Amino acid sequence: MAAPRNTPRQRYLEWVEEQIEEHKSRISRDELLQIADQAVRELQPSTDGQYPLTEILLRDAVDSLIFRRLELPSYRRWLRLCRSDTGGRPGRETEGWQTAAEQDA
Repeated sequence: MAAPRNTPRQRYLEWVEEQIEEHKSRISRDELLQIADQAVRELQPSTDGQYPLTEILLRDAVDSLIFRRLELPSYRRWLRLCRSDTGGRPGRETEGWQTAAEQDA
């Protein structure tokens, strides 16, 4: 039985995660802690004044900040870039990028 193929959106999410993790590995620990501090400041306290901080919530907030700093494309823009033959297209290291564009066409 053949393994199920990832959808284009799954490939996009995997690509975004890869870009963020690569960025985290390239920056210093101090820079990452500064991003984490910013993420904590941006998280809104709940009505009782408590911050709903968990490791997962903080990780997601940091990843969201890095996503914006890297100016990664939205899913729709990423898919259009995959379909185009321009220099702005995500790199070939994005596994299945051609297949993703073809499947969604």
